[in-house]
Amino acid sequence: MAMRMLDKFEKYWFQINGIMGVATVLDPRCKLRLLHYYFPLIYTNGEDAKKEIERIQDICYNLLNEYSLKSKASEVGASYQSSTSSLPSPDESETDHMSKYDKFVASDFKGNVKNELDSYLEECVLQRLPDFDILSWWKNALKYPTLQLIASDVLVIPISTVASESAFSTGGRFISPHRSRLHHDTLEALMCSQDWLWNEAKEIDATNSECYTTFHDDVDDETNEDILDTDTYHDEL
Repeated sequence: MAMRMLDKFEKYWFQINGIMGVATVLDPRCKLRLLHYYFPLIYTNGEDAKKEIERIQDICYNLLNEYSLKSKASEVGASYQSSTSSLPSPDESETDHMSKYDKFVASDFKGNVKNELDSYLEECVLQRLPDFDILSWWKNALKYPTLQLIASDVLVIPISTVASESAFSTGGRFISPHRSRLHHDTLEALMCSQDWLWNEAKEIDATNSECYTTFHDDVDDETNEDILDTDTYHDEL
């Protein structure tokens, strides 16, 4: 049993520790320093820890290249749209040397996009403060435009403590071997209806519980008043 649990943990850990490692690298208080500190403690074999750190570095570089290509494609589309929408007038010069210079500088920057991550990692980590806002920090980190895009996507991923099998096992209660060809709209309606009815039932139970508590409180108050009246009557006698 323990070995099966360990195998399942290793399976999930291999799938999620990559994106968690990227989020750690994108934290200016941690970067790779935290991985170099904790991975040797997690992996007893030093070579395994080194390979995992290199794997997360490769993921970061691949993300950087992927996002830089997307950014370049969007800029090319925007420049093409602007160039077609604003045609030069006959009295303008056919060649704008300064605009060509701007394109030259932009192409040189994109050719060295890999250095953006290198320069970020070479900087010292920030001091750990309790009121540090990592999203605000990345919002103002204008010298890392591509890393900004990655951080805006990675750091906003919600973390859930619910097991993935439990979160996605709802479909098994609706799709059975005898009911396996439901349309996805019908399946969505069934799942939503179950949630709505369940919430309504919980609200009804909560209301009934409050009424039950109020009723017993009123009975207790009346009983106490009767006891006080009886004591007062005996005292008068």
